Amino acid sequence: MRPCIAIVVPRCHARLVGGAEALAWQYAQLLAVDHEVEVLTSTAFDYTKWENDLDAGVEQRDGITIRRFTVARGRTPYFHALHRIMLDAFEKFEAPSASGQPRRYGWPEALEEEFIRAQGPNCPELSTHLTKHGEDYAAVFFLPYLYPLVLDGIRSLAHRRWALIPALHDEPPAYLLTFAQMARAAPRILWNTEAERRLGARIWNVDAGNVVAMTVATERVEPAVEARPYLLYCGRIDVSKGCALLLEGFEAFKAAHPDSDLELVLTGNDVLGVGKRKDVRYLGFVEEQRKSELMAGALAFVQPSPYESLSIVLLEAMAQGTPAIVNGQCEVLVDHVEASGSGLVFRGTPELVEAIRRVVALDPATRSDWRGKARDYVLARYSRDQVKARLAAEVEALAAG
Repeated sequence: MRPCIAIVVPRCHARLVGGAEALAWQYAQLLAVDHEVEVLTSTAFDYTKWENDLDAGVEQRDGITIRRFTVARGRTPYFHALHRIMLDAFEKFEAPSASGQPRRYGWPEALEEEFIRAQGPNCPELSTHLTKHGEDYAAVFFLPYLYPLVLDGIRSLAHRRWALIPALHDEPPAYLLTFAQMARAAPRILWNTEAERRLGARIWNVDAGNVVAMTVATERVEPAVEARPYLLYCGRIDVSKGCALLLEGFEAFKAAHPDSDLELVLTGNDVLGVGKRKDVRYLGFVEEQRKSELMAGALAFVQPSPYESLSIVLLEAMAQGTPAIVNGQCEVLVDHVEASGSGLVFRGTPELVEAIRRVVALDPATRSDWRGKARDYVLARYSRDQVKARLAAEVEALAAG
C-alpha cells in the first residue's frame, strides 16, 4: 500500500485557479504519482465570507481524495473592525526599530489569536480529523500561513512529519508573533522563491527551508491576434492586487499620449468593478488556452500586486515570452524581472506611466531579446521535473525525520 500524504488548504475547487489553491492542487497532482493524496479543506468557496458554500464530505477528483469540513466560524463585519485596528497599528510602527528587529504590534497572545480566528475559516472538525488520523499520514503539508484552519491543524498533530508552505507576503498580518512562532516550530518549510525566504528571515527570524516553487505551463501557443496592441492583466481584479493603481496608471498614460491606440485587457474575477472605461477591455473568466494566447500576444504583462510569494500568472506570461511590468513594492516580482532581464519595475503611478511608455516604444531587437530571456528564465527554474524532484525530497526528509 502506498503511503498517504495530506495537504491542508482553506479552499479547494476546480474553479479556483490561482494562488495557494493552485499551488496546493499542483502539489497534490505531483505527489499522487507515487503516493495516495488527500486534500483536507473547508466547505467555503468565497474567501470574503468563508461560508459553507459547498457540501461537507468526500470527493474524488483526478485520483485525489478531497475531504471537506464544515466552517464553524466564517468572516463577519467584526473581522473588518479588527483589521482596521491592525492597519492603524501597523502604520504607527512602520519604521523598523533601532535594533534592526522587525516591527511588532505588542498585542497580547489572546488578541492575536482572536484576529486570526475572526478572519476565518475555522474548521474544528478538520482539526479533530488530524487528531484522530494524523498518524495515518506519512507527511502533512499546510498552506498558506495566514488562516486559523492551518494554525489549528498544525496544533492538532501528534507527530513532526509536517511542513509549512507559507506563501508569505510582506503584509500587516505577517508581523503577528503567533505566525513567527508557528514558522520557527515547523520541521520543514517550503518557500516559493528566494525573495520569500529572505522575507521569512527578516520578519520571522527563520533561516531554514528550501525553495520548491511551482511548475509553470511552458508549452508555446500562437499569440492572440487582436485589433489593437494591448497590455494584459490576469487574476483577481481587486484593490489589494494593485488593480486600482493599474487602472489609474493606464488612464494617466492615455491622457499623456492621446494618440496611442494601446488597450488594457483584463481577465479574471472583477471584485473592484472595472465598469466601462475608455480603452479598457474586461473579458471575465477565459479558458486556459485563450489566456495563454492573450499572454503571448501582449506587449507586456502587468503585475501591479504589492503582495506576491511567487505570481503564477506572471511566470505563465513569461513562459510565453512576454515582457513584464511589475510593482517594485514586491521583492518577489522585482527578483523575477531583474534575474531574467526581461521587464521593467515601477514604484507609484508616474513610474508606471513611464514603464508603459518604454515598453510600447521598444525597438524590435530589444523586444525579441526580452522575450527570449523571459522564457529562458522560466524554463530554467520551473519545469515539472524540477519541482517534482524538489517536492519528493521534502517528503523523503519528513518521512526520515
